[in-house]
Amino acid sequence: MCESFIHFKLPPQCDLKEFLLFAFDNLSLENLEFLCILLWRIWFRRNKWIHERIWLDDESCFSWAQLHQADFLEANFRKRDTSKAMVASPWQAPEVGFVKVNSDAAWCSKRKKFGLGSVIRDYAGKVLGSVATPISSSVSVAVAESWALEKGASLAKQMGFSTVVLESDCLGVTKALESRTIHDSDLSYIFDSIYEICNEFDMSKFSYTPRTSNQVAHSLARLALSLENEHIWPSGIPESCIPLVLADSQHVSST
Repeated sequence: MCESFIHFKLPPQCDLKEFLLFAFDNLSLENLEFLCILLWRIWFRRNKWIHERIWLDDESCFSWAQLHQADFLEANFRKRDTSKAMVASPWQAPEVGFVKVNSDAAWCSKRKKFGLGSVIRDYAGKVLGSVATPISSSVSVAVAESWALEKGASLAKQMGFSTVVLESDCLGVTKALESRTIHDSDLSYIFDSIYEICNEFDMSKFSYTPRTSNQVAHSLARLALSLENEHIWPSGIPESCIPLVLADSQHVSST
């Protein structure tokens, strides 16, 4: 993605106005959106250097723009297709032999707090374990979503599972984990931890799912907002999440 604008040939001696006009005439809508996000990040880099003498390298700017474009596309997809997604996007069980770890993050602006939730299920939809973690920290949504995945992966490792699907409804994070192209310093250390855990599995995969297919993890994340400390349910899940689990299981049994 975006290779076309990286390699397009500009007219000689063009100024910024001519560059933008040329881009509007020659780029696809997706690549034009990416260019606008990248230019925004470059302006942020300029201000960061002038006011704080902190320099953000090219790769970190590029990967940040990729992540935020993915989140932008995901948010717009949700707005357009919420009613369809409610019907067409049930939770998908993993294939036999795998367990699936669904993770999510929820934010409470009043408490300035994130809640992280992860649930592990098998091919039949049976809950094998879950965790809810409160985080009192002002971080980006991408960082919180990555933390949630890391918590889920860590629980799967502790419980001795060896073939694991790690699933999130944050498209930018899952794409970055799959491609291993992230260079954002705020995310890289969490990604390194996730990769380190995954290296101990016999097999692992990253997967994206719409929010409507991730309701159990989202419910755990919301629950975490009311907790003071992390809570783990070995081979189980809190009662408040059971109706959502049963709804997912009914779909699995009907397919």
